[in-house]
Amino acid sequence: MNEEVNNQRAENNTRGSEGESREGGSDAPRSREPRHSHGDDRARTGPMEVAVSHNIEKAMKILKRKLIKEGLFKELKARRYFEKPSERRKRKVKEARKKQRKDEARLKKGPGLM
Repeated sequence: MNEEVNNQRAENNTRGSEGESREGGSDAPRSREPRHSHGDDRARTGPMEVAVSHNIEKAMKILKRKLIKEGLFKELKARRYFEKPSERRKRKVKEARKKQRKDEARLKKGPGLM
């Protein structure tokens, strides 16, 4: 009797590793991506450097421009309050539409002006 139970367990284990369904599981293969990305759309890079040569105001302006381009201020503003996942999806769709309209307007204006 113990051999039958062991054989059954071995069969279940091999079936589960081949992607077949287990008890209560789904047939869909599991993705290797993490469940929650926490909105990190941008690639993480090393420390940001700005060369300072005599004029500190100019260096601060350059740093601020780089931070804006990287999206740091936008992310800080978004993280001040909790954003529900449904609101986040709506915002992302809205931003995508806005970007698409902007790109189309640029193309209409002139292809060499990008």
